[in-house]
Parts: sequence; C-alpha cells; structure tokens
Amino acid sequence: MSTNILPFQKKLRLAFFSFIVSGALIYSSQNYDLNEKAQRFLVKFLNVPQQFISQVLSEYREFENQKIAELEEEILNLQNKIYENELEIQSLENSRSFNDFNFALNENSETFVSSFDQMNFTCCNKHRIYINNPDELEDGIFAVSQGNFVIGKTKIISADEMEVRLLSDPDEYISIKTTNGFFCIAKGTGTARQISCLNESKAVSYNDGDTFFTTGFDGIYPPGLIVGRLKNISSSQTNLFQQNLEIELFFDPYQSINKKVILHE
Repeated sequence: MSTNILPFQKKLRLAFFSFIVSGALIYSSQNYDLNEKAQRFLVKFLNVPQQFISQVLSEYREFENQKIAELEEEILNLQNKIYENELEIQSLENSRSFNDFNFALNENSETFVSSFDQMNFTCCNKHRIYINNPDELEDGIFAVSQGNFVIGKTKIISADEMEVRLLSDPDEYISIKTTNGFFCIAKGTGTARQISCLNESKAVSYNDGDTFFTTGFDGIYPPGLIVGRLKNISSSQTNLFQQNLEIELFFDPYQSINKKVILHE
C-alpha cells in the first residue's frame, strides 16, 4: 500500500508548489503590466501545472475507487465467512445430543445458489431455489443441504443449473425424527420455512423447541441432517387423538444467494 501512496504525496507536493508559482506569476503579470507576447507565454506556462493538477486528481480518484472496490470485496468475504460460522455454531448447538450424526460432508459435491424464486415463494406456494451444476449432471434426484442443514431436493436438471424444491413446498415430503425417538413423515405447508407432521400414537414425548433430524428412511436425504425446530403443537380438528406439529426450518432462502451448498449424490 505504501508504494501506491508515496507517488501521490510527491505529486501533491509538486502540485502545491506549482499552484504557488502560478499565483506568483499571475500577481506579477497584473502588477508589472506585461506585454501581450509575455502574457501569451505566461498563459501557456500556466497550462502546464493545470494539466498536471488535473492528472494528479484523476489518478487520485482512480486510486480511491480501486481501494473502495477492494474494501467492498473484503466486507462481502467477511459477511460470507460470518454467515458460514453462524451455520457451524447452529449445527453444533442442534447436533450435540444426536449420536447418529455420522455422514461425511467432504465426500459430496459443493456448489452455489444462483437464484431464488421469491415471487412464487410469496404468492403461489411454489418454493424453489436454483443452484449451479458444476459437475454437469444430467439426471437423478439429489438431496441438497447448506452445511448440515437440509434445503430440499433437486427437481429439474439442465446443463448449467439445477432447480431445487424446498422442504416448505406443498409437494415435498421428508422422513424426520427427534433425539427422543419420535418419528414422522413431514410435509411442506406452503408457508415460508415451515413443514408439519401428525402424531397419532402420542407414545413418545416432545416439547416446543425440539430439533428434528433426517432419518434417511426416504432414501434421498442422508441420516442426521438438521431439519428444523418444533415451533407449535396443536390438536387435530378431525381426530381428537392426533396432534399437528409445526416445524420451523433452519434454512432461510432469503439469505441463500451466492452461498455455498452441498449436493448429496
């Protein structure tokens, strides 16, 4: 950084010196009543420091814009790192009591979220994000997660992009369980970041705030991925012996753009 600032300091000193000399010459011209030829020479002479000053200011603006761009890039990188660290912290908080958390993330393919269909997400119960297709996969259904947190599964695969249907989509199902051994098949509700499932037996206890994990029984999602947290328990309107469990998903599509995700092949 010092190699860039030093030339500017020298140029600014020269510009300041030129400004003083120019002022002195102008003062002399006005006081000593120079002839027309001398005045034309003086004007030409004064154009030199003016051009020099303009060049210095232009280079300084360019240098300043470059530093601003570098700072913005550093801030973006720091924000992404903070986001990833927060995911790791949440992952540790929610998986510390789960003994089956044993799948290997490093054996899977990493890619990035390219876009989020926000319009259909808010109006039409079509919950989708899109991720890059770095390995040029042509077909198949793959589970997608952000770190240890489930996102959904692939639906349509093109040459350079894959459509991912989020768990909250009404057509999406997933087999989940708690650390206490409660199992259920959850379904997307069409509401942002929310799925639900029914408890018919009431043989296993659960409480608000319990964390749900994937079981792996559906053959798509690896066992032990973190799904969401039990937000609300309500009685079924059609069956007194049933309870409806509302589960809030950890994955937030609004914060997903350009974030790293994992494709489980």
